[in-house]
Parts: sequence; C-alpha cells; structure tokens
Amino acid sequence: MPTDNNPTESISINQSGAGRWVNGRWVTGLPTITTDSRPVANAPLEKTPPSTKGISIPFRVEFSIYTGLILVALAMRLYDLGGRAVHHDESLHGYFAYQLFNGGGYEHNPLMHGMFLFHSIATSFFLFGDSDFSLRLPMALFGAIIVLIPLLLKPRIGQFGALLAGLFLAFSPSLLYYSRFARNDIFMAAFTLALVGVMWRYMDEQKNRWLYIAAALVAVGFATKETQYIVIALIGGYLFTQVWKEVRNWLYARRSLHEFTPEASFFVLLVTLSLPLLAAGIAVFQNVLGVTLAAEDGTPGIVTGSPSGSGWNIAIGISASFLAASIAIGWYWKRNLFLAVFGVFALIFILIFTNFGSYPAGIGSGAWQSLGYWLAQQDVARGNQPWYYYFMISSVYEFLPFGVAGAAAIFYVFKSGIRPWLLLALITAATIVLANSSLSFERGMIKGTEQDVLTYVGKLSLLIVYGAAVAIPFTLKITKINKFLFFWTIGTFIAYTQAGEKMPWLLVNVVLPALILAANILNDVIMSIDWRKAWRSQAGLAIIGVPIFYVFVWRLAFNQPGEGFVVQFLSWFGILFPVGILLLGLQVLGSRIGRSQAFGITGLLTVVILFGFTFRAGWVASFENSDIPREMLVYTQTAPDIHNLVEEIARTAELTGDRFEIKLAIDIRDAYSWPWQWYLRRYSNVTYSDFTSDEIEIEEDRIIAVINENNNASVVTRLPDGFSDGRKLVHRWWFPESYRDVSSGTFLGTLIDRDKWAGSVDYFLYRKLANPIGTIDSYVYFSDEVPFAPTE
Repeated sequence: MPTDNNPTESISINQSGAGRWVNGRWVTGLPTITTDSRPVANAPLEKTPPSTKGISIPFRVEFSIYTGLILVALAMRLYDLGGRAVHHDESLHGYFAYQLFNGGGYEHNPLMHGMFLFHSIATSFFLFGDSDFSLRLPMALFGAIIVLIPLLLKPRIGQFGALLAGLFLAFSPSLLYYSRFARNDIFMAAFTLALVGVMWRYMDEQKNRWLYIAAALVAVGFATKETQYIVIALIGGYLFTQVWKEVRNWLYARRSLHEFTPEASFFVLLVTLSLPLLAAGIAVFQNVLGVTLAAEDGTPGIVTGSPSGSGWNIAIGISASFLAASIAIGWYWKRNLFLAVFGVFALIFILIFTNFGSYPAGIGSGAWQSLGYWLAQQDVARGNQPWYYYFMISSVYEFLPFGVAGAAAIFYVFKSGIRPWLLLALITAATIVLANSSLSFERGMIKGTEQDVLTYVGKLSLLIVYGAAVAIPFTLKITKINKFLFFWTIGTFIAYTQAGEKMPWLLVNVVLPALILAANILNDVIMSIDWRKAWRSQAGLAIIGVPIFYVFVWRLAFNQPGEGFVVQFLSWFGILFPVGILLLGLQVLGSRIGRSQAFGITGLLTVVILFGFTFRAGWVASFENSDIPREMLVYTQTAPDIHNLVEEIARTAELTGDRFEIKLAIDIRDAYSWPWQWYLRRYSNVTYSDFTSDEIEIEEDRIIAVINENNNASVVTRLPDGFSDGRKLVHRWWFPESYRDVSSGTFLGTLIDRDKWAGSVDYFLYRKLANPIGTIDSYVYFSDEVPFAPTE
C-alpha cells in the first residue's frame, strides 16, 4: 500500500476478466503485481480457478470476423460516395483544398477548423483526381479504419467488447453518415478513440512507445478540430480524479515528478502538451482586463478570435509563460523522454498549421486563434438549438448505445449502496429548481438580442446537476474501465449540451464514448453467462419469446380497445395474457440458470432487435434520404436539383464546344456562391454577382444564368434577349425544426403523454414530418444559342 513514508511504492492488480498484455503477449487468468509501477520479477502469483462461464473465439475466426467487418464498413462508406449533392460546408472544404492541391495555398481559418482536413483532401485529389468522390474519400477511409481501433482496448473491454465496439462503430447511423461527408468529425472520432486506447495501453504496459503515439494523436487532434480541447479536458479530468493525491504530494514536495505512476505520468503528458495551446483561454477575462484578447464576431478590422492593440502584448506574454511552464514541468518529469515526446508533438503541429513551412504565421493562429475564435463564438450559438437537442437526435439514431448505457447505469446504481442515490437526489432537487423559470431564468441581452438567461440560482443549480452527474460513476461498484467509460460518456454529453453550437455532425463525438461503453457492458454480460447450461435449460426459446414479448408491449402501449366492457376486457386480456405467459417463462428460465443470467440473455436479444432498427436508421439516412432533409442528420442540405444541374451544365458545355470556357452567371445572394464555387472550380468564365441591385445586369454573352428566387422577379425583366423561360429548382432545403422553443415542461410531458407519442413514432419509423421541408429556390435560364442534343 502507498504510504507517505514510502510514496514510490504501489501495488496494482489487473482484475480485467478478459486478461492483459505481458511483454507483448496476451495473458489471461493471472493478476499483475507491480511495485513502483514496474513488474516484480518472480512475484508470487495466485492462479485464479478456471471459469465455466463465458465463451471465446479462436484467433482465426476472430481475424476473419474483423476482416469481414472492415470490408463491409468500407463498402458501405464507398458505395455511391459521390452521388449525394455537395453540402455548403463540404463545398468550402473542397474548394480550398482544391486551391491547396493546385499550389494556390490555403491559410488557416478557424471558421473551418484545423488544417488536417484540407491536407487530407488535397492528398486525395493528388492521388485520385478532384471529384465529389475523392472529396469524401479520406473520411470514408477513416470511417472504415475506426472499426479496428477498439483492438487497442481489447485488454480492458475483452474480446467480445472489442468486436462489438467495432460492429457498433461500423453501423452507427451518425458515424456512417458523417463517414460519407467531408467534415472533420469522423477524423476526431478516430483520433479520440485511439488516444483513449493508447492511454490504457500505456497505463497497463508502461512502455514509452505509447507516449510517442499519444503525442502524435494530441497534435493531430488539435490540428483537426477545436473539439480536441473537450477531449483533453475529459481525459485529463478523469486522470486527475485518479492521481490527485500524487499531484498534491508533488506540490507539497513529498514526491518528485519522475516518481509518478503511469496514470500520473500520462496526466503530465497531456498537461505539458496542451498547456501552451490553452493560453487563449485567458480571453474569458478580456472584459475584466479591458483589452481585446479574442475579438468577437463582427468586430470591425479585427479577425475573429485574434487579439488587438495592447492585447497582443498580453497574448504573447501569456503564451510564452504557458510554454515555459510546460517545458519546466516536462524537464523535471522525465527530461529526455519529454523532449523527444514534445518534439513529436511540435513537429506535427507546426508542419500541419504552417502548410509544411510555407505559412509560418499558422503557428500563431493555430496556437491562439483556434481556441480564441470558438470562445468568441460561444454566445453566437450557431444552430440555435435547444438544450435537449442531443437527447432528441440521439433517441432517433443512437438509441442502442445510450439505451444499453442507461439500463446498465440503473442496474449499477441499485447495486452500489446509498452514495449514488444521494447524488441522484441532489440532481433531482437541482432539476426541480431549474424547471422553475421564475427562480432560474431572467430576461437578458446576448449579442444584442433579448433572451432568457440563467440567474445565479439557475447557474448554481445547473452546476450541481453537472457536478453530481459526472461524480456518479465514481460511486458505482464497477470496474475501473467502466468508471472511465461512464465518466467519459456523461462528461461528453454534458460538454456538448452546454456548448453554444449544437449541430447534428457533433453527434459523432457525443455518441462515441457511449458506443464503447455499451460494447464493454455487453461483453460483461456475455462473459457472465454459462452458455452450455443455458442451452441445456432451453434458453434458446427466448429467441422466439423476446421478440413476441415486445410485439405485445407495443400493442399494449398503443392499444385502443374501443367501447363496451366486453370489448375492452377481451382487448386487454388478449394482450396481457400472452405477456404474463412470457414473463412466467422468464421466471422459469431464471429458476434454472439464475435470474441474472436469464435477464442477461433477454437483454442481449433486446440489443439484437435494437441493432436491426439501428441498421435501418443508418441505411435510410445514408442511402435513401442522404440529401433529403427528412433526416435530422441532414439538417440543411444542397438539393439534388443542383447536383443534376451541374451535370446539365457539363453536357451543355460539350454541346456548345466551349467546355470549361462556357460563360456562366451565378447569383450569390443568400450565400448562393456555395456550392457553386466548388462545382464550377474548373470553369474559367463564371461571373459571381449579387443581382439584388438593379444596376447589375447579366452580360449578353452568358450561356446559362442561375438566379436566386428572391431576385428572379426583377432580374427576369433585365435578361438579355434570347434566353429561355426560367426553370425553377430547389437550391437548398432544411429540416423543419418544429421542436424549437418548446418549454421544458412540454418536452418532458410529451414523454409521458401517450396521446402525443403517435407523431414521434411516425417519424421514428417512417420519417413522416408534421411540417413541410423548408426550401429556398433558384431559377435557371439557358441561352437560345445552346444547340439541341441529337436523339438516338
């Protein structure tokens, strides 16, 4: 046991039921005894008795399963990858990556996040040519590769846990959709999961190679998207709960840094690598200091997120101080190791942000403006979504992992004594206060707009809810890895709920920890069941009984028995009697193999049913409605009409013989220049104008003109002679967000009012919308000079 007199002594026992790694080999059944974080030679090991429960998969079969899984994942991500209309954001990413690919360069702009995205797309263009397919190819490849990353966690989450995690990652509706979308989020999911896996590998094996890999992952994460700050905060927060005593002893000079345990050493690594990039966080005090450290959006003459005036001196001073503190801590930790690890981090960060040396200012913008920009954007709250947004969208697409995690949390709370109940009582009391609008909210001004803002009572109540929620995992009687996964899941959900910007693509980050947690929980269930005994006890009948049970539960929830006592009695009896018989069958099975194993088998079959719905949700979103905003994942999207018009322009260019020199006019009102800038990137004779002004006219030599519907009435009177009648097209459309501005009481009341379930069920199953899809349209005009195409 660690003592103050001998702080370097520690004993840890690996209690992972799945086994562990010893000198590069996978070993099961024996605990690892270490002293001072190093294995003790010839330590007495007590062999655990072999278990009659659980099953395992031979290596060759496991290898074949992973091979098939990654091939299926790759096929789903590559199929018709270029067939969907290019989204507004995708067109921005594609256009600037195209400029980078062509040697035109691209300077870091935090509006579009880190530089890794642009370098990866530009590389794809270099290898496969520029197209809608190659624009999305890097994301598709990462979306397939992420299936294998849970293997890093196999020593902790077990063989079935790693396999199930890969399966969930392959078929997750949000991960599947955004693996086919040119955004950063699938990159971040891969880097985050890899960093978590590397952390546990280092803590288990204590080999420095994992620190080098971790440094690379931290660097490339910061170079990809600013959500890396949330990732580091959550992983660092968990580690701090484990090593705070060591940190305290170091502060009191009772322990030196180089004596830290693996957990504390990894915590030091994250702190030293991230500290220089946290300097811009001082901008939250810029109003108190009276200087501009991160200019707000729309500040004249100043780039959003950048310092101004005397703020530059403070920014440089703070950055230098944080860098010096980082180096000092690393120096006294493990000098040579730190310098090498920090070198890996710095090299990757600098190369990516400076465009491999061509844009030196990228170091400053990456180190300061990345965080500064999004701090300035917090109150802007892009998307303007309600607080319950992720509760709602998760219930539509990611119900499986959150359902498993929620059920497991309830089970563990009942098994863990009084402490979690005290925290739940605290959360309930604080939530009741928050629900009282007169206590918790008042009218206030945010960015010049009057809105409801939290009072001091409301802020305190919200802090209590969040604090108690993230503390619950540490009160549960569960394994260390499960405590981390619950903490990671809850902390991530809270972080993205509290963040000002709420968007459907961020669901990729929100659901990631829940997917791994669900896989680990199911691994525990699978390994706890004596499958031979269960089979001999006719547990196989549950394969039929469980689906039938849910059919009757469904009928019970939506039963409309009609009028008359006899009719109502027969209706309810026809449902409740089979349900009772099935529950009796569960009781009989429980008496034979044990209640926990019977419930475990029932739970696993429930997961199989939910997986079927998950597969369907992902397939419909990615392949049937991929650019049609019946899906909440689609949000706002370029309409297929524009994608088709691009092909029509290409055919017209061939007919006229002008090819890439065909003369086009594009109306850019309402940001209509996107996605046209991407689609027409090769065309050299395109004019982009806002035709709102009567003084701007379409040139007479234009062959095709695309006009915003809001300008069409005035432009049609100014069209040159020889143009055909306009054809109306849908330019952009969006999901009808009728759920906005719903009060907390109405939202919660909908969950318990059966009469209000019908609309939600219709949307969940059939994507039926109560309101029409929102649209903004275009009109396209063709010159009479376009020749007719020959018919066959």
